[in-house]
Amino acid sequence: MTGKRIGEGRTAEVQEYGTGKILKLYRADIPAEYVEHEYEVSKYVHKQGIQTPQPIELVTLGERKGILFQQIHGSSMLRLIGEKPWRLGEYARQLASLHHDLHKLQGPEAFGKQKESLRSSIVAAPMLTMEEKTPVLEKLEQLPEGDRLLHGDFHPDNVLIDGQAWTIDWMTGMSGNPAGDAARSVMMFSMGALPPGASLSTRLVTGFIRQRLTKGYIREYLRLSGLSYAEVNAWVLPVASARLTEGIPLAEKEQLVREIRRRLRSK
Repeated sequence: MTGKRIGEGRTAEVQEYGTGKILKLYRADIPAEYVEHEYEVSKYVHKQGIQTPQPIELVTLGERKGILFQQIHGSSMLRLIGEKPWRLGEYARQLASLHHDLHKLQGPEAFGKQKESLRSSIVAAPMLTMEEKTPVLEKLEQLPEGDRLLHGDFHPDNVLIDGQAWTIDWMTGMSGNPAGDAARSVMMFSMGALPPGASLSTRLVTGFIRQRLTKGYIREYLRLSGLSYAEVNAWVLPVASARLTEGIPLAEKEQLVREIRRRLRSK
């Protein structure tokens, strides 16, 4: 029944599955409750009218869990940015509009709460001392709660374009404050270590794209949401600290730690 593999990430691989469907098959070490969470959030989002592939059913193949989804025949926005960098401003505005539309929806508390998730990740974060974690946790406590739907991992590789824009990958969907979700996106757009040995031209081009994407996104997101830059920026310190628990390259974690320490010094 499964066909050719059409993509893979840290948590899952994606295969064709019959006609008009794909199977997102999670790696054996991904807990079943994470897969079920993504299925439930995806069902909710789809039912609310957000453009996201329809989740069809949960499946089990041997030791591995998976979700059958409607297949979208499109390219990721990340790939399109690489192919058509002259359209970067347009893609940045489109990202902001998509993200803001998600944040208009109520986020059911059953999906988990943003500040609780951040708190447990900050406590567990490697590379920070308890003396550093304490002011980060204090900062988090001061930030306002929220009850909006958050994506939790919103970036150009989680948007597919086939004439329309589709938001995918809801494993980190939760309830909370949109400013924190936007802060995480800004952080992911603007940071990220390049592979060792990347040429100077690659570094320059990547730096230019990151800067333009970040500026274009945040300008449009603030315009649509009515939030101030300060309201979004206030979340960067706890969000960056929590990201240290994720399976990202060591060089990127070192970059995050430098930014966290810079912000702690300037408090």
